[in-house]
Amino acid sequence: METLRGIPEAGLADTLADLVRTRMIVLSLTKADGAYTVVYSPSGTPSATERLDEALPSAPPVSNMDDPDAPPAGAPGEFVHARMIAPKTILYTDASGRDQIREGGSRSWRDCNAGNIRKGDFSINAGAIGDDGSFAIFPSEELGKAAIIALLKTSAYIKLTLKAAIFRYAPPSENNSDAYAKFIHEHTGIPLAAVLADLKAEDFRKIARTIQVIEGWKPGIIRANAPPAPLMNESIGVASSAASATQDWMAIARREAALPARERSEWPDPDENPRILYYFKIGAPWFEVAGGDEVDWCAAFVNFCLVTSGHMGTDHPGARSFYWNKKKQFHVLAGPQPGAIAVRRYAPFSDLKWATGTGHVGFVVSWTSSAVTLLGGNQGNTVCERTFPRLEKNSAGTKQSEFVAFLMPVIV
Repeated sequence: METLRGIPEAGLADTLADLVRTRMIVLSLTKADGAYTVVYSPSGTPSATERLDEALPSAPPVSNMDDPDAPPAGAPGEFVHARMIAPKTILYTDASGRDQIREGGSRSWRDCNAGNIRKGDFSINAGAIGDDGSFAIFPSEELGKAAIIALLKTSAYIKLTLKAAIFRYAPPSENNSDAYAKFIHEHTGIPLAAVLADLKAEDFRKIARTIQVIEGWKPGIIRANAPPAPLMNESIGVASSAASATQDWMAIARREAALPARERSEWPDPDENPRILYYFKIGAPWFEVAGGDEVDWCAAFVNFCLVTSGHMGTDHPGARSFYWNKKKQFHVLAGPQPGAIAVRRYAPFSDLKWATGTGHVGFVVSWTSSAVTLLGGNQGNTVCERTFPRLEKNSAGTKQSEFVAFLMPVIV
């Protein structure tokens, strides 16, 4: 692993191009005091994705994701991880776990990917921090434009004329390549017959800025990753206000529970139920599922129901993440309510923060003074309703499990 420091913005594209040409992988890229620091390694070193495959379950891309403490206050710094969390919505996270959302606008703007560069080895080498399924996501608009220049300086492009390069970059099978090339010529003044290797640094910057325009760059909304207009009233009022909203996530939970048994249950090895793996993809995509559909998946199911109904999840595969409530996206209730999230913890109980350890989470269906019935996943290896004691002790009187929180998502 090597580090380059003090790279000015004007030299970033050339630095990335050099790293790509020498088959280096960008591991991180940060900006401070107007200059960039790039950490890279030879391509023989496992990439972030390869490291996840080799060590299961993986650590999260940002350590704070698996920490009970909330991220530090303040605006986010340079982003190191990004993913799509809903249609036309990209969630960016910095190294301390602070988030920011880009919503609406054009796809290129949401992805900080001015050239709509597709995901793959090149984008990773050029500093991409995620993808939206097809296209790379870069940590900043500057790096997105620098990636265009780095691509044009690779061996696949650098010896071509501007016109030939554009026909490769935006092939006729997908674009009006003639119009694309003509637009670049008219807006940069660079002859279409000019060879890229003969161009100056400013010429490449002009091309990148023009490609950004052609690719439909349109800003949307940048906002914090927080529930909209949180309710500040007492829990009894929250429960009353949330009564209709519970139908959002409960409808999805009931739909899943109504599926044929095989579709909503774990499958015997060596098969894996793709539906359960999909719960993880939506609810905690950084988590590599060791053991396939046999890993504990109750939290993934609850997150899936919340996220797909338009509410904030915890982005974590453990029941304890709901107890953490790090982003205050849940109101803490005095007791169970219909549709509320119920969190059950198993011994030991010595760690007050519950940084590690197991538990269970599901949606409240009904309750008594001694038991709570939940609709949830991983209940008898399937999605169903099941009743749990509020407090469970062994023969020696030692507490073995207990419901430790009842929560309601913050709603408008």
